Amino acid sequence: MAYVTGMGFAAFGDNSGRNASAYDASGFYENNEVVLDWAYRARHESVIAGKDIVKQFYGEEQSYAYYIGCSAGGAQGLHSAQYFPDDFDGIIAGSAASDFNHLQDWSARFVQLTGNTTDPRFLTEDQWIFVQSYIFAQCDEALDGVDDGIIEDPTICEFDASVIPVCNGTSTDSCLTSDQITTVYEIFTELYSSTGELLYPALFYGAQVDAFRLGQLSGGVQGIAHDWFLYGVENNTDFDITTLDQSDYAYADSLDEYHGNVSGFSGDLSAFKDAGKKLLMYHGMTDPLVSAGNSQRYYLKVASTLGITDNTEMDDFMRFFRISGMAHCGVGSISGAGAWMFGQNALADIPGVVDNIVTNLVNWVENDDAPETITGTKFWYDEEDLGVEFTRSHCRFPYRTTYDGTGDSTLPSSWGCTYIDDWQTCAVGAHPRLCNADGSFTSVAT
Repeated sequence: MAYVTGMGFAAFGDNSGRNASAYDASGFYENNEVVLDWAYRARHESVIAGKDIVKQFYGEEQSYAYYIGCSAGGAQGLHSAQYFPDDFDGIIAGSAASDFNHLQDWSARFVQLTGNTTDPRFLTEDQWIFVQSYIFAQCDEALDGVDDGIIEDPTICEFDASVIPVCNGTSTDSCLTSDQITTVYEIFTELYSSTGELLYPALFYGAQVDAFRLGQLSGGVQGIAHDWFLYGVENNTDFDITTLDQSDYAYADSLDEYHGNVSGFSGDLSAFKDAGKKLLMYHGMTDPLVSAGNSQRYYLKVASTLGITDNTEMDDFMRFFRISGMAHCGVGSISGAGAWMFGQNALADIPGVVDNIVTNLVNWVENDDAPETITGTKFWYDEEDLGVEFTRSHCRFPYRTTYDGTGDSTLPSSWGCTYIDDWQTCAVGAHPRLCNADGSFTSVAT
């Protein structure tokens, strides 16, 4: 709120109906009204109240209404577009934690794949850094033409882990056991239902080290998944989330409507589109907490649901930007190696940042001037005083940000946007796999 009021907006926010951190869902226990507040009601009611307060204070209604959020906030922005299309004229939904039930299924599965810190399948942080060196060798410069520790488009990285040296005995920081190499394969796999439907896409290559640092691969139970299942789904404080299985996945899905359509994954944006509203989505391609594949999957689901086959028709109301080298939302010490600053929050709007996604949305809504790219800025070690390391213009999907092969890779002028011809290919054999064999998208929200 401080950030956008500083830009001249009247602003309001809400606490999702509870005074707790994003990682604490204990208030959901045996209280579905609090779940409903968090899923949508606090937001929608705050919109009504906020607009009324603006009208009282200024003596007239606001000219336009905008939303900005990331992670759970990104998912809540999508939920607003799906179920309350009149609430906002423009929405910025970053790194959206949508398809929420399946996201938590996926997050809880990691400890089942890695085991705890004493399990022979487990990899330490140093070992994941070791694995990363082999991933970069195959998928950094070899695919995008620049050796910069950034996989520009992980969706075309098909890593072969067989090149990792196998230890004769105990693993070290320069070799892995066969059990650990199996773990490397498995943590980059999709989550499927018992009947083979895709529930959630895979973690992208390049996200594994931050995934360890943020608790996905560190041998413990992921906190949000833990709280959601104990307090929101099972209402059982003794529930052992390490035993989560297909029956639990299905049970959570069965409660989705009861929980206020918390999945937030309906592809029907027809009312939003027909009302002339605008949606800007972005997602860091090395997001360790919410697979960037899921935002691409949602874009495809909207196109499929609305019968759109030409991306230019999507461009009229929905634009999705894939931010290379950015971790989750671009905050804190794990913001990523990419050009992740583009005004998506106060930390990403400092002197020297060349683009601002809020301004981009306003220009699109009010002046019909839609962004073709979003230019991100990267400071040396993310410190403003050290100066700009590079800037890069991130293309909207279905275009791939592409190096020209000759220019200075630190300048946006050396990069262009290449159309992805097979952008709607997503079923069996596609990479990444983002839909079912018949081209449908598994979700309890239709």
